[in-house]
This record gives sequence, C-alpha cells and structure tokens, in this order.
Amino acid sequence: MIHNVDIISNIDLRALYNHHVETNPLATLLVSKRNTSRYLLFNKENKLCGWRNRETGEVKSFYPDFDPNQYNEYAFSGIHVLSPKIFDWMEEWTGKFPIINFYLSICAKTNIHAYADEHLHLIDVGKPETLQVAENFLRESFTPDK
Repeated sequence: MIHNVDIISNIDLRALYNHHVETNPLATLLVSKRNTSRYLLFNKENKLCGWRNRETGEVKSFYPDFDPNQYNEYAFSGIHVLSPKIFDWMEEWTGKFPIINFYLSICAKTNIHAYADEHLHLIDVGKPETLQVAENFLRESFTPDK
C-alpha cells in the first residue's frame, strides 16, 4: 500500500486492501468524485483508460480513438494498493517519475482499477491553508466517546 504522507482521510484501509486482493489488479487506486482540475478516466468496469486536465484540455490515453467524454471522471487520492507483479512493468522506468504517467502507460495492457468511495473525506495537509480544516476533522473523527 502506498499512502501520500500529506493526505488525511476517513478511508477504511482494510476495506481498500481487501477489495484489491479480491479483484487482483496490478494496482487499485482510491478515487472519489471531488472537484479538481485533473481527473483519471475509468470505464464501466472501473479500469483506468485515461487522464484529463479540465483547465488545459489536455488528455492522455494509450487507447486508440480515445474519447474522454465516454468515461467516468474520478479524482485520485494519493492512496493506492499495488500487486508485487507491478514492478515487472517498471523495468524501463528509472529515476523519479510521476506514478500516474506510469499507470497510464500500462493501463491499456493490464488492469489498473479504481476503488471509488462516495463518502471519502480527504484533506491535503501539504497546504498551509488546510491545516485548521485537518485539525477540526481529526478532532471530530477521533474524539473519545463521553
């Protein structure tokens, strides 16, 4: 499991992991329907097929004749579960590289799946303006019962 260190969420990590084990893709990406400028694009079977930047109009996909309007848009959370077999696909990738670009480069040849959580509450604490929001979320989420 990979979890960006600047993300706080209410995700049930055990449920995410169990879903990954049951469905057995190379990677399971935690996604949600939140507003952002960049979206991952998944088909009806929750298989990754592309990426779109809503602000610039840029689209990426390794599928021929790709129409981004035919896919479900989800925002990536920075939380994902990997199969050890995924490292066989990384042999050409050296040094630092954006993980989303890697996923996009292999998604037409293998299974990269979405795990969509409609109740996901996610806070990026890498932004100073969200620290108070994160503090409030943690207080509300983890206050002991009276």
